[in-house]
Amino acid sequence: MKPIIFTLLLFLSFSFFSQNKFSIQGNITSKSKENIAVGDVLLYENNKIIAYTSLSEGQFSLTPVIANTYLLKIICVGYEDYEKEILLKENLKLEIILNEKAENLDGISIRATKKVLENKGGNIVANVEGTILAKEMSTIELLSKLPNLQISADGEQVSIIGKGSPLIYVDRQRISLEELQTLQVDDIKTIEIINNPSVKYEAEGRAVLLIIKRRNFKEGTQLKLTEKVSSKTFVNNYLGSNLSVKKNNLEWKLNAAYNQLKIWEKNKATYEVTNKNIFSDYEVEAITTRPQYIFGGGLYYSINDTDYISFNSIFRTQNEPFTIDTNTFLEDNGNQQNINTLSNNEGERIFSSSNINYFKAFNAKQNLFLGVQYTNYTRDVDNSIRNTFENATTSDLVTISQDFNVESFVLKGDYSISFEKGNLLEIGFNTARNVSKSLLQINQENSNYKYIEAINALYSQFSGGKEKYHYAFGFRLEDTNIEGGFRGNNTLLVDRNNIYIFPRANINFKFSDERSLNFSFTSSINRPNYSTAVTTTAFINPGLEFQGNINLKPTTINEISSSFQVKDKSISLEYFKSKNPVNYRFFFDETRDISIMSPTNFNEEIGVNLKVSYPFKYKFWTSTNTATFSYSLINDESILKKEASPYLYFYTNQQFKINNLSSFNLNGWLLSNRKDGIFNRQEVFTINAVFTTKLFSKLDVTVSANDIFNTMEFRENYVLQNLNVSSLFFTDVNEFAISLRYVFGDIKDSNYKNKSVDDELNRMN
Repeated sequence: MKPIIFTLLLFLSFSFFSQNKFSIQGNITSKSKENIAVGDVLLYENNKIIAYTSLSEGQFSLTPVIANTYLLKIICVGYEDYEKEILLKENLKLEIILNEKAENLDGISIRATKKVLENKGGNIVANVEGTILAKEMSTIELLSKLPNLQISADGEQVSIIGKGSPLIYVDRQRISLEELQTLQVDDIKTIEIINNPSVKYEAEGRAVLLIIKRRNFKEGTQLKLTEKVSSKTFVNNYLGSNLSVKKNNLEWKLNAAYNQLKIWEKNKATYEVTNKNIFSDYEVEAITTRPQYIFGGGLYYSINDTDYISFNSIFRTQNEPFTIDTNTFLEDNGNQQNINTLSNNEGERIFSSSNINYFKAFNAKQNLFLGVQYTNYTRDVDNSIRNTFENATTSDLVTISQDFNVESFVLKGDYSISFEKGNLLEIGFNTARNVSKSLLQINQENSNYKYIEAINALYSQFSGGKEKYHYAFGFRLEDTNIEGGFRGNNTLLVDRNNIYIFPRANINFKFSDERSLNFSFTSSINRPNYSTAVTTTAFINPGLEFQGNINLKPTTINEISSSFQVKDKSISLEYFKSKNPVNYRFFFDETRDISIMSPTNFNEEIGVNLKVSYPFKYKFWTSTNTATFSYSLINDESILKKEASPYLYFYTNQQFKINNLSSFNLNGWLLSNRKDGIFNRQEVFTINAVFTTKLFSKLDVTVSANDIFNTMEFRENYVLQNLNVSSLFFTDVNEFAISLRYVFGDIKDSNYKNKSVDDELNRMN
């Protein structure tokens, strides 16, 4: 802790005099007095851009800016460019009217639309504000429409093709998936998929989802109501509300949602234990009724134009009574049985997280951020499981009670200082203590497992460059202490003390305004979820159980990549090597004479990814297309026969603008057959469609059809030592939905900011 205390004292010892800085705010309208939704606002000094922002419902704000003489330029598609020289010596509020500039094509006036997806240095940037993406009802649905992103059927996991689970940031600070699910789509400006994150991002994960929140500049009160009815296997209903109130320097937000969900899940598998002469064929179906309540709120106080303090809290609770019905054919040394396993279960999940932020700008070149966060996640499940054997007069009954809890306390600090010629030094620290507890009771036997993890981290990064090149070099140092064991037992089952160093580097060469070349090296780590590194269990049938794995080790990854971009088109090549990768697999428990499915570490994985991005635009048609050619190989002593082959991921998004109020979108993706040395996964594809329009100037209506051809079925098979497994996972994403969003009131001069500081929240569920 001494280095962290020293660093914190160093941050607090900086004190500098601020120069006079002022804000520039404006309202941009057409001659018909309509707010112009899309546009760029630039501030020049001696022909050099010193500030930039974009319009939000006709509003913009540039702050803070040092007193001086500047050139203000506003660029909006379909309007003449606006330029004006301004002398900034006080806060300015401007009212600007733009002249329309239309293209006449065969007598029809067509105005260009804002790009939904952009390619910047090999990273995909999704423009949410002012595009069809803003019509999605939830952030999870929004992410499912983006390239390279894969969302699990239950909406509780996000992964990137070739990268695994990404870190999720809002305004450059880490949040959990639970917090992301409470974030309103209306609050999002852009989402960037960063393939090679810098060292200032946490070492956990190989990629980052960077969400930039939109800034509103209206004062007052605004209430948004959303309603969605979704037809899948069962009908689901989503009802949400969001209230924002701002007066002077104080702003507060409240949101509440009630979701009435009924979730269907199904999978089937056959497996053979060759040396035991055991064969099983089972099919399992689960139905969960899940009433879900979400509450959130926060306060933001602006101390001055740059400094602020904020508080944010969210709470999510859901009851989930569910049934699991399994039909099994089991052959054990010639003895054949048909077994029905019926599991009636009562479950409850509660998630809460609260944080406090403080931001201080000492002057235009130096700033400090401090944050503290507490998070608690609880999941309790009671199982009553009855096995009925064919042609048998009796059945057996198993009762299981599981209580799982994890709590986390995090303190974080970041300090940055800018030097001459654009050089920037960033340093920071992070300290976290995470404790998870798992109480498992099967009939009359019980166990109580406790897992304690302490992570202390320091990072430093230096970046700079000139017109033709830019560089960033840094490292992250993490000291991790882990202890895990059963209560009442003096012997620890897990006792690790590791020091990790994660170097990262990035060099970018700019040949012209249209061509650039980038080289990157990243070192990262993936730690196991708390719920999989404990003694949780799920009973499938008398011959098969799912279990957590208390011996899971983290996965460390080193990656080298390069990308070349011409205008908005790019090609990139990546090579990675990971140690202790985690996959789910079957194995046979000799002691209990039962098959177990569990997350397991393999020795290593190596892989190559070649990515191509090719967007284009023609009149009212905007097309985005990306393709990834991948090859990966898992090495492990348990593999009997290695078989690996390249595979293709292809994503396409086609947007058609009907008029200024309506648009139509088709999007989809394809994954070809994948073999990585162990798993043989069959090809899968999906196609989605969305139509959106605005009625009565306040009501957004969205009609969507997801997985139109009901093709989302995942098949895989593998052979490991004495096990031969083939499985099929069905999904419930084939959906027809109608969504409504209505807005009451308005907000002016909003500056709401809040950052989650817990780096490990994605490991809780």
